[in-house]
Amino acid sequence: MRLDDDAEDGSEGMNLTPLVDVVFLLLVFFLAATTLARKEVELDLRLPEARSGQAGGGSRALVVNVFADGRLVVDGREVTLEALRQKLTAAWQRDRDQEVLVRGDHAAQFGTGLQVLDACRLARITKVDFAALPAQKN
Repeated sequence: MRLDDDAEDGSEGMNLTPLVDVVFLLLVFFLAATTLARKEVELDLRLPEARSGQAGGGSRALVVNVFADGRLVVDGREVTLEALRQKLTAAWQRDRDQEVLVRGDHAAQFGTGLQVLDACRLARITKVDFAALPAQKN
């Protein structure tokens, strides 16, 4: 039986296949995570305009979407007001500094927005922001 003596000359190098596999897995993970994060922002809402304010809504904020017909959507699912209250309470129990971003359609009823604020208050969440578009300059 003959052994190959060429392997002893040190020209083999490192096997980079596992590293390439890990890089591709990370790439797929980040692409999927970015797509899911954008889905919440791309809902069909017409946000109101505001002249004052600042950018906010941290990455860990729970997004509550209020539609013109009074529907509430959280995490891509339509919820009732009671389900929203339970979700907010559970989020506050996990993280005492939980933030909420309310994205309301400009035609949504004031009462629905007030009910969302009330649900936040009952869940002991104090960091609540409202999403708006910058006012157009005339």
